[in-house]
Amino acid sequence: MPELPEVETIKNDLQDKIIGKKIISIFPLWKEIVKDIPFDAFAGQVEGQKIAAVERRAKNLIIKLSGGLSLLIHLKMTGHFLLSEDSAEVSQDGRWIKAENKNLTDDKQNQYVRIIFRLDNGQMLAMSDLRKFAYIKLVDDKELKTFLDKYGPEPFDKDFTAEKLGEILSKKKTAIKKVLMDQSQIAGIGNIYADEILWASRVHPLSLANKLPKKDVEAIYKHTKKILSESLKRRGTSTSDFRDTSGQPGTFGDFRNVYRRTDLPCPVCGGPIRRISLGGRGTHFCPTCQKETK
Repeated sequence: MPELPEVETIKNDLQDKIIGKKIISIFPLWKEIVKDIPFDAFAGQVEGQKIAAVERRAKNLIIKLSGGLSLLIHLKMTGHFLLSEDSAEVSQDGRWIKAENKNLTDDKQNQYVRIIFRLDNGQMLAMSDLRKFAYIKLVDDKELKTFLDKYGPEPFDKDFTAEKLGEILSKKKTAIKKVLMDQSQIAGIGNIYADEILWASRVHPLSLANKLPKKDVEAIYKHTKKILSESLKRRGTSTSDFRDTSGQPGTFGDFRNVYRRTDLPCPVCGGPIRRISLGGRGTHFCPTCQKETK
């Protein structure tokens, strides 16, 4: 699933390339990607609008339009945006038939285009989504604010301090990994980065959040910022479906220490990485380096 670094990478790419451009037409290969209103009504309100801004909140991508509405987009498990020249061709089942950028035609993870926005600068903005869980909603400012207000602080906000993290954790009598992934508590962290943060902090994922000593809270805070920053520099993790807007994978996956490394040696102690299920999600950790706090 695209998490904070992956969505931020897409946001940064789109800020550089599509702000000020007009959406001249929308071509759906799967109309159900648009939620809450009929596709024709959606297209009627979006076509002709200029892109005023591109933002991110938690794992959501927000494309603000000149008419005062916004596209609220959640990429869910396998969604990602791709930019191409307008002369590219996509088949009815979402495969790139022709494109100057061979990442689009040659990488199977890009072959699930569900919707295309044609822009007035000769570009196509397409969303590929293998599992069809991603969605686009058209919202006004009030709806957008109501939706985004439910999220917790962003890890890079100036107000997100070690003390703030300690305050959040002190109120949660549940496993620390669940708290890190709870978007109402801290925004943007998912399965990949929760595993990596806790390993780097030497904290067991089942440790109770409200029982963690101050040193562990400070370690989690430090490594949250460090790991998310490093992944952003490497344009995200692509151990599964994620690709950036040029269709290329991110490289942070080459530097992960525990996520999806079951039975491989821990980089510190050499013992095997273990996998358990926590809240229905695969959770990876080193039982030697990460001792549980109860």
